[in-house]
Amino acid sequence: MYTYRNLQEDFSLLSKKGARVGSVGNSVLNNRIYYAHTGSDSGSQIIVTGGIHARENVTSLLVVKQAYRHLNCAMGIYFVPMLNPDGAVLIERGWRHVGRYTSMVRQINGSDDFSLWKANVRGVDLNNNFDAKFGLGKGNLTKPSSHGYIGKYPFSEPESAAIRDFTLKVKPSYTVSYHAKGREVYWYFGQDNARDKVMASKIARYLDYKRVDGDMQSAGGYKDWCVLQGISAVTIEIGKDELSHPLCEGDVAEDIERNLDLPQKIHLWNKNF
Repeated sequence: MYTYRNLQEDFSLLSKKGARVGSVGNSVLNNRIYYAHTGSDSGSQIIVTGGIHARENVTSLLVVKQAYRHLNCAMGIYFVPMLNPDGAVLIERGWRHVGRYTSMVRQINGSDDFSLWKANVRGVDLNNNFDAKFGLGKGNLTKPSSHGYIGKYPFSEPESAAIRDFTLKVKPSYTVSYHAKGREVYWYFGQDNARDKVMASKIARYLDYKRVDGDMQSAGGYKDWCVLQGISAVTIEIGKDELSHPLCEGDVAEDIERNLDLPQKIHLWNKNF
């Protein structure tokens, strides 16, 4: 399991190695949502995110490894490995470490095993909390849950509001959101943009993943919101579909290797399009 404490240790080392380290904001429990920036501060930028779902912490590990890989890259890339640090703490350390939300998460979960938990500590699925067809997605829920709950209103959660504000500040040319599992690339959210489809095809071919067309009744996700802002974006699902959550590093070792150089590839493809 890749933990929030692992992330803090890695970011201390990344800073020493030359990455510019900061925070996009804080979580419900006031944990920092770290970013590492590599390459140029000017020109086109990319944002790469992981760990928006607590149980998918292998994506946090992947994004951290990408940050190390791109330390000497000249192109500007922001790596945000763990958008849901409170959820990561919950699945690692249990209900005793989530403050006043202990009773609520135990009641929602129905057991003390939180290894399959996806939401933040308020039971909001952060990837359903963005203002993008909010509440209209397949499987959306209207009350707190370990997964699927949309929240009281778009950006009700400090984590989703933080990455929204950060994205609007950076104005990236592209965003990549990592999830697990399925080895798929999602790109579509109603846009009439052939370029986005071509870029998704390049990514899918490079990774040997499946490009998925159509929105699949998705709503409220970060990628979806980015598309509505005019930002080209993909969601990438790592790991074979037959795997079961929670995933460990060994389950996705091949996927990590396939994806390590992808951010700089996207930069080049974007530039030369």
